[in-house]
Amino acid sequence: MGSHPNILILTTGCLSLAHGTGARLLSHFATYPPAHLWNVFAGFQGEPALPQHLWVRRYDTDWRSELRRWRRKLLQIHLPHQAKDMREIRSYLNRKKWYPDLIYATCLCRDDLEILAEILRQYHYKLPVIQHFLDWHPDDARMIPLLQQLNPHLSQVWALTEAMQADISQILDRPVPVVSVFHCDLPTLYKQNHPPYNAHFRAVIIGNCGYTEILDDLAQAWRVLAQEFANLQPIHWYAHPRSWQCLQERNYELPPEIDYRGFIPPEALMTQLSGYDLALIPFNRCDQPESWYARYSSPSRLTELASVGLPLCLLAGAGTAAAQYMVNHDLGVVVNPSDHPKLINTLKLLIANQELRQTLGQKSRRFAEAHFNVSEHRQFLYETFAQLCQRPTEI
Repeated sequence: MGSHPNILILTTGCLSLAHGTGARLLSHFATYPPAHLWNVFAGFQGEPALPQHLWVRRYDTDWRSELRRWRRKLLQIHLPHQAKDMREIRSYLNRKKWYPDLIYATCLCRDDLEILAEILRQYHYKLPVIQHFLDWHPDDARMIPLLQQLNPHLSQVWALTEAMQADISQILDRPVPVVSVFHCDLPTLYKQNHPPYNAHFRAVIIGNCGYTEILDDLAQAWRVLAQEFANLQPIHWYAHPRSWQCLQERNYELPPEIDYRGFIPPEALMTQLSGYDLALIPFNRCDQPESWYARYSSPSRLTELASVGLPLCLLAGAGTAAAQYMVNHDLGVVVNPSDHPKLINTLKLLIANQELRQTLGQKSRRFAEAHFNVSEHRQFLYETFAQLCQRPTEI
């Protein structure tokens, strides 16, 4: 029995169920021996789920930063979850007697790339690296030159979407394959029969929603539709408590048409989702992407919603990578939520048309069966690790 490679997983936010990327990667690594994983991250997004984790901060030469650091040390002020200086990563792991064989990085901005560059320097550029772009935020003039400097040291470069692939492959002048993260354990229980509208009809949202305006758009449309559909119940929204806390901190008042119902544990998620009739996926409100996320990324919650056989309605602008993904794969309905008349008409059609919901639900499940099987992705991922580390995989 050969040993498993030690994988240093470098992420922007810690691996956690509090955000989509963290949840996806936790699923991908679920069968990998935890002792052979270490999550190094630049910021907290929920509590770290991997037992072995390290929060690091970039070394900042700004004198104010150093003064604050000196003052905290002098006064013995200990911050919660105190981060280590990124220059101490190797010495910290050495003290723990943990030695990485490979880096799996999901850098998305310059700060992340600087941490990756520092890790590689500490290990004398001898570690193989998979850089998997799950997001792409080229918002700093120094980011592209840094990525180009790191390029010779990157064993593999992958992209989540075709939009990322096109830009990054041109910048690096190398092949950048599209490698999806939309994978999960496909449930045996899923929605197969979609009845006509009745008092038991339920719509669901899962995951974080960064645009509260979309929730207002939905609430306004739902109020109009309630005049036509008797007993139309509020939309159920499930998200990590951190999302709910963020809304409260912003003093946002959730409309009564949307009912926040807490967080569904992973082991109960698929069973609970299978009881719904329509999945709504908030994303953005502009046809021309207004952010790097809207331009390049897609919501990972597609994974569970499609796997459980729900008809999908993506609330997004036509020019986003998410909308293009849905349209190219004929995976569901796309509507810009800022176009209120169109939003109302689209939702009305989905509620009233049983046959349409049945067709969309079947498409969702068939696509998930063909593309979302996490077992196949794990095999690909683990075999790639072994190949880059030049050792056989036995997982």
